[in-house]
Amino acid sequence: MPHIRVRGLPFEDLESVSDTLVETLAELTDTPNSHFTLEYQSSIFLAVGGASPAYPFIEILWFDRGAEVKTKVAQAIDDLLRPMIEAGQDITTLFHDIQGRDYYENGEHF
Repeated sequence: MPHIRVRGLPFEDLESVSDTLVETLAELTDTPNSHFTLEYQSSIFLAVGGASPAYPFIEILWFDRGAEVKTKVAQAIDDLLRPMIEAGQDITTLFHDIQGRDYYENGEHF
């Protein structure tokens, strides 16, 4: 399980760091890298007046690993993506903590 959704970043940039991203997060969370899924979402950002420049927005769906691990993961993502974006641009990481009672795999509750 952790499932990582990424938008606001060119696909080629995400692809170029995908192995490093998963390996780093696997180490920080003590989770096998085979448990991670990485999803690229193509998106268009809009603001008042029309299209707006995108910024990296990363969502992580997982079972809660505590605030300390979240901070380490968010910092690792920032460190990895920062060289790919314009100076001063934001990188947002949002965590969705999934409760075990809400998780089913292949129709079975875990």
